Amino acid sequence: MEGGPGALGHRSTGIPPMTDEECRLLSEFVVSRFGLDVLAAQRDRVRFRLRERLEALAMTSFLEYYRFLALSPRAAEELPYLAEALTNNETYFFRERYQLDWYFAEVLPRRLRGRPPGEEVNVLSAGCSSGEEAYSLAIVHHENQFRCLGNALKIHAFDLNAARVAQAELAEYEGLSFRASSPEAKERYFAPTPTPGRLRVKPWLKAPVSFRVLNLLELPKTFPEAHFDAVFCRNVLIYFNEATMQRACAAFHRALKPGAPLFLGHSESLLGRTRLFRPERAPDFIYYVKEGA
Repeated sequence: MEGGPGALGHRSTGIPPMTDEECRLLSEFVVSRFGLDVLAAQRDRVRFRLRERLEALAMTSFLEYYRFLALSPRAAEELPYLAEALTNNETYFFRERYQLDWYFAEVLPRRLRGRPPGEEVNVLSAGCSSGEEAYSLAIVHHENQFRCLGNALKIHAFDLNAARVAQAELAEYEGLSFRASSPEAKERYFAPTPTPGRLRVKPWLKAPVSFRVLNLLELPKTFPEAHFDAVFCRNVLIYFNEATMQRACAAFHRALKPGAPLFLGHSESLLGRTRLFRPERAPDFIYYVKEGA
């Protein structure tokens, strides 16, 4: 969007456009800290969103902002704001629902055969944004609970963006969050709030879901090895460079139980990129299964 809102914002505030060198320095910092490789491809969007941070910090250039991030003792306080500017929070309930249906109707019941009754099922929603995916997982599990009676579900969800995690914990939604939700689903799983058009996830549906702020690359430090029965990490790997994607795959491989599935977004693929997972074909999509122990 060259010459769009970002450029206009710089002219009106006195902050000059981001130079190639500033973009390179900030990009290297972001990759090293978050693993996100977004600045080069989305330079104008990020520049526009960071402008508010420069104004709040009374800075006049992106180089000054980079030096603050790299050198200031107060840099840690700024990282949540940087993460919010970098991440794309586009999500909604029941996005690519066919993956959720396939897991709870087909994959999970097969994997529960022979497991002790009462053993908890742990599912990870990685890059959960404002929580719609995590609550969608809880809903689809509820609709398929007769297939896995006796095995309680625990959904662990995390995101880099602290503001989005706070929104997920609040569990109130409106507008485009419901673009794929039927009136029946909204009636069954949500309750009205004092704000017209805004709905809250019902308490019993929130119970199995927990949220935390977490960098995906810190996953191995956070959960035990072979802890998860499935990982949903959809439309996240597209923001990683190849090296970071390989680190993410290694983290998921460690986190998953043997033979457990990894679900990615429809535009993401691991074909020919890793030996840690093998592809499996469902009727409408491909998912991936952990190889080895």
